[in-house]
Amino acid sequence: MPHDTAPAAVALPVEPSPLPARAPGLLETIACIIAYFVLQLGFGALFGLISQFITQHYPDQVPAYPDRLIVVVILTLLCAAGVTTALLVRRWGPRSLDGGALGLGFTPPQGKYIAIATGLGLAAPIVGGLLTQFLAGNHEVSQSVSEIAGKAHIGMRFALLPAVVLVGPLVEETLFRGALLAVLRHRLGDGWTIGISATIFGLVHLPDLAWLWYAVPNLALIGLICAWLRVRSGSIWPAFVAHAVNNSLATLGWFTG
Repeated sequence: MPHDTAPAAVALPVEPSPLPARAPGLLETIACIIAYFVLQLGFGALFGLISQFITQHYPDQVPAYPDRLIVVVILTLLCAAGVTTALLVRRWGPRSLDGGALGLGFTPPQGKYIAIATGLGLAAPIVGGLLTQFLAGNHEVSQSVSEIAGKAHIGMRFALLPAVVLVGPLVEETLFRGALLAVLRHRLGDGWTIGISATIFGLVHLPDLAWLWYAVPNLALIGLICAWLRVRSGSIWPAFVAHAVNNSLATLGWFTG
């Protein structure tokens, strides 16, 4: 009786696994940071010209100067932040949801880090304010946006709040604690990366601070806090919370001054 033979195994085609998304390099990341501020200048000039045109042709239908400027600031920030954030998320691709060293960190955090971020966000402006006061002496420190808001109608100040408290922190965290932190972290390690990214974060705000160097340590402090939160939590959201809380406290002067 002939022996039965097992049927030969049929080799199934193996689909090639997708290549891992390559994280952008340092030069590209720096270019994205520069592009964000260039976009602010570009959109600011565009909306400023539109505002002037409308004012010249319809002077009775437009609000007073400080309120018009608030509208320009809101539109400028929304457009610059929207373009920059969309570009970063698209460029990082699947790494946007990666909480590791080479990802942007848009991953859900543990609840304890949100609580820690809230506490640090409340403490940062107090400590940073004392530091700035010590370094500045009798000199007053104010950002351009705060000066504009202080002269605007109360309703326009409330309209500006979401842009300053939510939109600004989101795009800045994506740039500095997302992209920049990612490209530095695997090259330099966590410690150096936290310090360098915080220093850069403080320095890029110098133009908005009228180049007052003694205001930089305050911003570097919130940069240190946000970078540490990003590294420890594996998520960008605690850094965003701390940044948003810090900005919220900074806007209190708009309504109490």
